[in-house]
Amino acid sequence: MVNILKAEHINVSLKDKQILKDIDLSFEKGKIYGLLGPNGAGKTTLLKVLLGIFPPTSGEVLFNESNLYKNPKKDVRNSIGSIIEFPGFYDNLTLYENIVLHLKYVQKKMSKQEIYSILNTVGLYEHRDKLFSQTSLGMKQRLGIARAIAHNPSLLLLDEPTNGLDPQGIKEVREMLLKEVRDKGVTAIVSSHLLSEINLMADELIIMNGGEVIFESQFMKNDQEVFLYKMPKHISFHKDIEEQITNYRVTSNGDTHEFIATLPPDQLRDILKQNGYSAEEIEAYTLSLEDLYLKLITKEKKNEFISA
Repeated sequence: MVNILKAEHINVSLKDKQILKDIDLSFEKGKIYGLLGPNGAGKTTLLKVLLGIFPPTSGEVLFNESNLYKNPKKDVRNSIGSIIEFPGFYDNLTLYENIVLHLKYVQKKMSKQEIYSILNTVGLYEHRDKLFSQTSLGMKQRLGIARAIAHNPSLLLLDEPTNGLDPQGIKEVREMLLKEVRDKGVTAIVSSHLLSEINLMADELIIMNGGEVIFESQFMKNDQEVFLYKMPKHISFHKDIEEQITNYRVTSNGDTHEFIATLPPDQLRDILKQNGYSAEEIEAYTLSLEDLYLKLITKEKKNEFISA
């Protein structure tokens, strides 16, 4: 697959505080990436850096092989659609007029009917002549989504896009994003606190905490299981073993190592046997997405897991 976006060794520091720490990510065309993490993890800052509006302290962002901060190609940022933090619009303009203004800003020509179609996609066609100041929080969020997709971007950066929406609205946004990816090959990076929604829409998962990417996985689709493994510390992660294990994260707790992987227990045990270790020393547990998230974020030992 083609990488449409790369973040290479991104660091961001503000007032002697490091906000992002050596972020190194790549994003493929036509995929949805779920970005999870607690408040303060650095998700919004990362999205701003990827959008090209927040220069990193060090590192590079390449969008379609164009550096967003060093001599970017003409209008390269117009190929990105976004909702980051609260979407801002003109209170004294209608919903339709706000979209028209946005299209002028990105130099995109579109007919009235095409704009109506966009508003219909996000459930706002019947409210097209309503002033922005007269709309609810959910309608404002829907208009933000309409603006993000209006100019047919190849990349969508969406920070909590379902904020303020009811369950039906959340379902509609999810289906719209899946359609954009399926029909147009759009790449979407979606930050959310709703683990269930990320589980339903994302192809790949990125978990952040403390300004770092602490976990990446491609297990989201096709009901791929993910496992927690515990093993004695004397079992070392030699390079030849590491190359056969994906998605792992090692932590130490007393005399044991813990790591997370999509590799099934029987395959892991075969690898260990091939490298001279006893497979009987391995404990394996199946993790739900919620278990995985809490395990990585809290480091607490209170979670209960189902034995594999």
